[in-house]
Amino acid sequence: MRAANDPRVQLLAELADETRYAVLERLEQGPASASELAERLDVSPTRLANHLRRLRDAGLVAVSHQGRLALYELAEPGLREIFSMLNGLRGAPPRTGRPVRAATCYDHLAGQIGVALMDHLVQSRALEARDGEGELKLGPAAARGFAQLGVELPTKPARRTLAFSCMDSRIGRPHLGGQLGAQLAASLREKGWVKPTAQPRRLELTPAGDKALHRLGIRLEAAVDHAKNHTD
Repeated sequence: MRAANDPRVQLLAELADETRYAVLERLEQGPASASELAERLDVSPTRLANHLRRLRDAGLVAVSHQGRLALYELAEPGLREIFSMLNGLRGAPPRTGRPVRAATCYDHLAGQIGVALMDHLVQSRALEARDGEGELKLGPAAARGFAQLGVELPTKPARRTLAFSCMDSRIGRPHLGGQLGAQLAASLREKGWVKPTAQPRRLELTPAGDKALHRLGIRLEAAVDHAKNHTD
């Protein structure tokens, strides 16, 4: 079979265009109208319409209508994993600004809390690295380790990658991505350990969450200390 007919190659061709990739990154944050996308990306409506058509034809973007308003959104949830993995392939980026204590990266946890939880799960052998890959697998202590954080391990395979290392740009070390990363973020919100703030994607660690992490022996500052020791 010719490579040109391979749907994976066609997908990469769509992602390789800077404007189309920027559209997908914006839609990862939520639905948007064509006019909002054109203004955000600083492209003409005519040029944007062509890119949106290609993304729809590729099955990457879907459109819904609210009255006369057309809203575009991601049609393929797995794109979030692709974005995260691409960030990881670039390696550890230089850290910029003050480390964020708690935030979201797509739908999983980032910042000091995300990196510290990743360290905890790996050190306790709840997660293990696959040889030569960013993807992670369940370790011998997975059931206990995730149960302590309110996460129930899936019993059926899902379309989504179970777990992988997602590079945290503010700290320069990975946090947990994939299905388990999303479940972990949802669990901590439900437990009241973290809560949203007025800033998009920023979270606040609550006193209850701080105490719970302390009981588990998880120290957020250790994530930053580890990064400094490996870059100084």
